[in-house]
Amino acid sequence: MVLDRTKAELRLFGRRHSAIDPQSLCSHLDLLVGTVVGEVIVNSLETRLGREDGGWMRQTHPQASVRDLIDELIEGDLVSGIGITKVVLPGDPKEPIRIEIWNPVVKGEKGSAKSFLFSWWCGALVSILGRELEVRAVQYDEKANTIRCEITPRQIA
Repeated sequence: MVLDRTKAELRLFGRRHSAIDPQSLCSHLDLLVGTVVGEVIVNSLETRLGREDGGWMRQTHPQASVRDLIDELIEGDLVSGIGITKVVLPGDPKEPIRIEIWNPVVKGEKGSAKSFLFSWWCGALVSILGRELEVRAVQYDEKANTIRCEITPRQIA
């Protein structure tokens, strides 16, 4: 993360960012177009942004390990206010990657809120790991204020 006070710019993964209320954005989008369409729209956007950010990480840190790159992305979630993220990589690439975010900025198991958090991670991991993936099994635990998912190899129909 780079904060340039002379330009009033916050840069994360080489891209300019600003503070918004993503829960409000997701809720409003779902009201406007419905949860299914909202989820599709945000999934498309966040997957593309995740792929770009993951590609940028690979390009700017060519010698970094997969774990080092993921740790940088986790740090990005922390400093940008997304939440406190934990990523568990399995030993077998056929097994799901588990992602858990404590105190997530957006809460929800469906609609645009679901896609806001995990589609970005899916896109970033596609760029870092070099294989097609998809988000599965999103669960929000209100009591623990934790949202989790599995990112699995994409099933070709």
